[in-house]
Amino acid sequence: VLLREVQVLTFHRGQHTTFRRTAAVPQLQCTGGSAGCSHVPEVAQCYNEGWDGYDVQWRCKADLENTYHFGQIEVSCEGYDYPDDPYILRGSCSLLFRLELTEEGERKVKNSGSFGSGYYQSRKDSSDSGAGAIVIIVLLVLAFGVYKLFLSNQQPQQSFGDGDGFTRPSWQSHQAPPPPGFKPSFT
Repeated sequence: VLLREVQVLTFHRGQHTTFRRTAAVPQLQCTGGSAGCSHVPEVAQCYNEGWDGYDVQWRCKADLENTYHFGQIEVSCEGYDYPDDPYILRGSCSLLFRLELTEEGERKVKNSGSFGSGYYQSRKDSSDSGAGAIVIIVLLVLAFGVYKLFLSNQQPQQSFGDGDGFTRPSWQSHQAPPPPGFKPSFT
């Protein structure tokens, strides 16, 4: 089929292109954009708007919510005999597109601070805080274990009297005094 004579191409999510010389690819391929790729439409149609002497100019439509629209698009088809063959293999075309937020979508994102349903967001927040609490508890248990292992078994060694009638821990008689707030009974 001569590509510039094709008037309409229809693409379906989850279906792959036909192929002759190359591997099959998905008919609809999202490549990112401000809206991400979580809302790929079920079906998209691209209409031939004319020929610029090099390639067909396409205008694509899909059943998208008011918050999304197609950004950059590229219709790619397999040449029948060689890569730049103006004749293409029927069913070999795919649509690569960026999914962008409309002004309404940007407002919704700005107002809610995130994008998605309230139920999903609240579930996500509660699971994040639960995971954070678990991490904190694990870290506290580890810190307590390190404390008990290394610090609680050290008993101050008693030295014999220094002539003033008092016995002191060995660190008091041989080293500089401990840092402020240090209580010898907690070693």
